[in-house]
Amino acid sequence: MLLFLLVVFLTFLLLVFAAAIGTEFKSVACPITGTMLHLEVQEGWEGMKDKRLNKDLGTTAGCTVRLMETCSTSTGIKWDAWFGSITAVSELALHGFEAVMQVKQNHGLHPKKVIEDGLKESPGGVHIVLKGTLHENIILAIGYRYNSKKTLFFAMTSNAGSTEPGQPYEMKYTDPFGNVKTRLVNCPALLSKFFLDSNTIDCHNQSQQHDLALKKCWHTQDAYF
Repeated sequence: MLLFLLVVFLTFLLLVFAAAIGTEFKSVACPITGTMLHLEVQEGWEGMKDKRLNKDLGTTAGCTVRLMETCSTSTGIKWDAWFGSITAVSELALHGFEAVMQVKQNHGLHPKKVIEDGLKESPGGVHIVLKGTLHENIILAIGYRYNSKKTLFFAMTSNAGSTEPGQPYEMKYTDPFGNVKTRLVNCPALLSKFFLDSNTIDCHNQSQQHDLALKKCWHTQDAYF
C-alpha cells in the first residue's frame, strides 16, 4: 500500500512538473532584426478548435492568417513546414501577402507525388516548378532536390521570389580517405533566401531552452500563461 501511494505521489509530481514547464506558442519574427513580433498561445485541441478562421481554413492555415494580421507592415513571408500548405498560401495571397512556405504534412492540393516521381533519379541541386490557380491566385509548387536522397517541397505566391539560380550552398561530405570536402549545390534564389532566414525563431528557442534555460529556472504556475 505504501509503495502504491508513493507511485501515485511521484506520478502526481511528474504531471505537475510537466504542466509547469511551459506553453506552446506559434510565433512570428523579423529575419532582419531577429525581433519576435507576435506570439499566439496554443490552448490545446478544445481551446483552439473554435478560434477564428480555423473552421473555414483548418487549424494551420487559420493560425497562419491570424499571425500575419498582427504584422500589417510585412508583405513578404517565409514559413516553416508546420504552417505550409497550398490553402495557406492562397489565403495569404487573398490578404495581399507574398509567401514562401515549406510543405510537409499538409500536402493536400500540392502535386507532391508528381514532383517526387519527376526528381526520383535527379542529383542534388535540381528543382521543378509547377504552376496552378486557386481562388484566382497563381500558386507555384516547387520541388527541390536537396541532395541525391532528399527532396524538399515548397509552395509560394507568384511574386514571392525568383526561381532562377541563386546563391549555392556548401554541402560537406567525407571522401574515401576521411577528409572533409565541400561542393557547391545549385539552389533557386528564393530558396537560398529562405534557408538564410529559416533559423530566426530557432535562435530564440535556443536562447530560451539552452542559454537562459528558462524552463528549468522560471516555472509558470499556469500552463496557458
